[in-house]
Amino acid sequence: MFDYKLLESLERIAALRSFEAAAQELNISQSAISQRITNLEQRVGAILVQRGKNLTLTSTGQNLVNHAMKVKQLEFELHHLLGEGGVSHPLKIVINADSLATWWFKAIKDFHQQHNVMFDILIEDQSEGLKHLEEGFAMGCLCSSNKALTGIRCEYLGTMEYRFYCSPNFKKKYFQHRQSKQDLQSTLHIAPAVIFGADDKLQKQQFQKWGLSTQFPYHICPSSEGLAEMILNGQGYGILPVIQAKPFGDQLVDIFPEREGINVPLYWHYWHQRGSVLNKLADVLVGEKTKGMIK
Repeated sequence: MFDYKLLESLERIAALRSFEAAAQELNISQSAISQRITNLEQRVGAILVQRGKNLTLTSTGQNLVNHAMKVKQLEFELHHLLGEGGVSHPLKIVINADSLATWWFKAIKDFHQQHNVMFDILIEDQSEGLKHLEEGFAMGCLCSSNKALTGIRCEYLGTMEYRFYCSPNFKKKYFQHRQSKQDLQSTLHIAPAVIFGADDKLQKQQFQKWGLSTQFPYHICPSSEGLAEMILNGQGYGILPVIQAKPFGDQLVDIFPEREGINVPLYWHYWHQRGSVLNKLADVLVGEKTKGMIK
């Protein structure tokens, strides 16, 4: 049997990538958490954490973290099965920012009221979130990848359409006239874009598809709402989900109405266990009501 205080310490170190941050979260000293990991390493007879500049887990350490997360899930399910009050372990999930800013909370409103689930949400780009599920740091992940993982169920939810938007004044300044490919390339070299972060590859991928350079000036704004605000206020152009742009009416202009939109598929990956709360959440997400919200 493992001492689950030791496993919890390892799981927090892995999630936060820091002994110091994990110690603060667990309200213990850094020396105490280091001793816990040493005790656990002695217990299993293997190094669990590579303590270099970039803290990483060994394969044995990763296996133990996966085990700890599964135990947390079982405890989470038990709380709901027994109908216990109080706060159970939160449901750790990874969601892309655009879904979080548009349809997610409306879709799960009834589910949340029925099950009173506590959520611990990590925001990641559509294409990056799955690694957290692979590493055992989350129980569910909403992303654009349909990659199959062992022991993980994958459900297709629908497709979010994205388009390029800017303010009317921004369009007058940079995109007023119909442009040749060469003229458009020149414009894109000077017109400031707004992207979510360094991992946001959607705009570059679309320019590459159109045969345009992927080098362009850009602001970084790691907030879906903030990114839309920057575009609304004429500080740049960018890609937004159609469902996010629609309520703004003529305050936002579709820069390339003649071109096809960018369709990003959404998949819900989750640890499958018969009758579990995660299964019930999946039933909500794959339902027609949710699919109608995504479009």
